[in-house]
Amino acid sequence: MRTAPLPRSWFGAVPMVLVAVLSLISAELGAQESEDPITLALRAESGTVDLQIGDILGIGGIHRSLEAGLPVRIAIVTELWRDRLLDSQVARHDWRATVRYDPLSELYRLETADGVVGQSSSLEQITRFLREEVSVPIGPTSAGTYYYLARIELETLSLSDVEELRRWLRGELTPAVEGGGEVGGALGQGLRRLVVRMLGLPVQRYQVRSARFEWQGS
Repeated sequence: MRTAPLPRSWFGAVPMVLVAVLSLISAELGAQESEDPITLALRAESGTVDLQIGDILGIGGIHRSLEAGLPVRIAIVTELWRDRLLDSQVARHDWRATVRYDPLSELYRLETADGVVGQSSSLEQITRFLREEVSVPIGPTSAGTYYYLARIELETLSLSDVEELRRWLRGELTPAVEGGGEVGGALGQGLRRLVVRMLGLPVQRYQVRSARFEWQGS
C-alpha cells in the first residue's frame, strides 16, 4: 500500500511547533520548581520598596545551564505606577547582571551592569551577592495612591553570545540593530538562540505586584 507524501508546508511547521512546545514545558517546569523568585516589601514611611530575590539560580533548568558552563543573563525591571482611573507609570528602574560558571577554576562569576564583579565556588554565595547588589532607587514624589510592578527574566545564552552579552551589560545595541552591521550576523545570533531553545535550555520570566498604598508626601 502506497502512502501519500506529507506536504512540504508540514515540515516547515515542525520546528515552530517544537519550539512552542519546549517553551511551554520549560516555563511550566520553572513555575513548579521555584516559588516566589521575587517579592516586594513596601516601606510605608518613604513609599519606597525593597526587592527581594529568592533562589533564582537554583531553578532546575537555570542550574543545569550554569553547570554546563553557559552564561545566564538576569534582567530585573521595577516600575512605580500611580493608581488612577487610567493608571500611569511614574518611574522605572532597570537592573542587569550575568552569572557564569567556569569548570576549570570551579568558580561562579557574577558581573553587573554597574561593573560589580564577584566570584565564589558557592552558588549560594553568588545568590547572596545578587541580593546585596539589587536595589530599587525609585519612589513617589507627590501624594497619591501607588503600586509597584517588578519583572525578572533569566535567560540562558550560548557561549558564542558572550561578547554580545558584554555589550548588552553596558547598554549598547548590536551593530545590526543600529544599522551598521550585516543582517547575516544578526540572523546567525538568532539561530544560535533558537538552537539553545530547542535544546530545552530555559528562559524563565516572573512578575510580582505590590499592594496599593497611599503616600502623603514628605
